[in-house]
Amino acid sequence: MKDVVIEWYIPYVISKRQMLIKAVMISAALVFFIDALVFMAVMLLPSLIIGVTGFFLFRSWRYEYEYVYVNGDFTISKIIRKEKRKDVFHADRVDMEAFVRGRRKDGRTAGDFTSGREGREVYSMKVKGAWIYIEPSPEFVEEMSKYYRQG
Repeated sequence: MKDVVIEWYIPYVISKRQMLIKAVMISAALVFFIDALVFMAVMLLPSLIIGVTGFFLFRSWRYEYEYVYVNGDFTISKIIRKEKRKDVFHADRVDMEAFVRGRRKDGRTAGDFTSGREGREVYSMKVKGAWIYIEPSPEFVEEMSKYYRQG
């Protein structure tokens, strides 16, 4: 029997909301810092607090997803800052109930493991009653089409 091994990575792209937050935090830290230099040294404290908070917040936004499919076992890992790996989802093919194109919303819980990029092809996988959103590789779509009708 032939083994099926498919592995691919999806880098995360920060959303427009996150870009706005980043811009506001950086500009606020700069304004407070300049105020501290020109007017009052006490303004250095808010500048420092915003700067440190922003530094750790922006670092937490740097992650990517790794999808691994091996003979019916599907695992999604989150790689944080290219240092830490954390398994966030695991399923067997027997637990998968559906695999369809697009995002399905029917009031059930959903896990979003996509890059957040607009225009990317997203598939929904129903596993044990919950929807999982992924960006599959063409090989994975071909493998799933053997078991599920594409809708």
